[in-house]
Amino acid sequence: LHAMAERPTPEIQRTALEATCLQTCSMTTAGVQKFLSKAMDPPAEETVAHAMDRLFKLGAIKTDTTSGGEFLTPMGRLLSILPLDPGTGRMLIMGAVMKCLDPVLTAAACFSSRDPFYVPPGMRDEAREIRQSFCNTSDLLATVRAYDEFQRVVYEEGWDSARRWASDNFVSVVALNTISSVRSQLLHELSRIGLVPDHDLEGYSSSKKTLRFDATVNHNSGNDSLFAAVWAAGLPGNIAARRQIGNFGTLRTRMEEHAGLHPSSVAFHRKPPRDRTPLPRWFLYREMMLSSQVFLRDVTAMRPEQLMLFGGHELAKRNFMGVDASDANASSELLDEAGEPIKPLENRRTMLDDWVVIDSSCADTMDLLTDVRREIDAALAFKVMAPRKPLPEASDAIVDAVSGVFRILDERDAHRERQFRRRDSLHADRADRGGGFRGARRT
Repeated sequence: LHAMAERPTPEIQRTALEATCLQTCSMTTAGVQKFLSKAMDPPAEETVAHAMDRLFKLGAIKTDTTSGGEFLTPMGRLLSILPLDPGTGRMLIMGAVMKCLDPVLTAAACFSSRDPFYVPPGMRDEAREIRQSFCNTSDLLATVRAYDEFQRVVYEEGWDSARRWASDNFVSVVALNTISSVRSQLLHELSRIGLVPDHDLEGYSSSKKTLRFDATVNHNSGNDSLFAAVWAAGLPGNIAARRQIGNFGTLRTRMEEHAGLHPSSVAFHRKPPRDRTPLPRWFLYREMMLSSQVFLRDVTAMRPEQLMLFGGHELAKRNFMGVDASDANASSELLDEAGEPIKPLENRRTMLDDWVVIDSSCADTMDLLTDVRREIDAALAFKVMAPRKPLPEASDAIVDAVSGVFRILDERDAHRERQFRRRDSLHADRADRGGGFRGARRT
């Protein structure tokens, strides 16, 4: 008892402060840091600074050059109405804009609930294989698919069959019910502020209404790549890249040079796959933790096109060193793999968040993707300003075009995967016949 603290740590000093800072901005213009420093148990300055930086990246606040404080943007005012994390709120708004709200609702509910997958004693490998059977590139997508499958079994076969299905797949029914309850609450809040029109809902009780199967906000809900990209809208700084040099499995983020996927992730690999299938190079992560090393949890593999359109918080023309190309006096400490300073290039490059260099063999493709991202941001701004109004026809056409592009990319990747499998099967057949390899003998 003598080793225990006299009283528990105040909540303001041990929890994320994004929602607190957002509400504080609506009450004062003198500065959030100054306001919270007057609390009985003020939070650490670096914690407040981190929360404010995330709100800036979400587009929820801006700095008042006159008073030196911060003020809410239209996005911030809308997020302050929603009783949830600001990043999750922005993700939900983007889901409504891109017409893939249902899976985004499930993902948002998962953020507020415990992991529905559990590991029985002595069955770690079996539990991992089952989870990967839902999705082997995204932890969040695996959970969303498990939830959808459980709901399908309940609807088609009844509650008893659903319980047996959950037991066979190591899924907690209690956790799934919690996700369902949170989903209903989030849907009610979105309907209340007008992001979900009444004609998209069905049900008698206002607290238990569900989305219709033909809801306009659900038109693209079957596009996995689209709503996986929409998740990036709520995590603007959580991008990781697989390093091309160094140990296998090493990732780099904007702040960490040596991070790794958590061993519990469905995308984790201890060594390169035997079938030589290319591994994803980009990931979106929800949480970073430090134990024996820096680990990334709740990761989702991303394509460059997904990051280009939805990832990060700033897409700008910069020189290769990551500084504004218009600033002639700017300097950088970026080094190449040999440790030598990188020399600035005369031509400017498109950069995401000042550390991801985006390039293409076709300049027109870069300009087109940049313009599409600008149109998506405009559609989001329109929805924030007028939640109850439908998108303009031009913005609606852009949304449908983006969905179509992601479907084409899915088909392309599926074709490549089939080619890899066909090539590996041919190599295996040649090996069985004793041909195709140097030194092999035919019998």
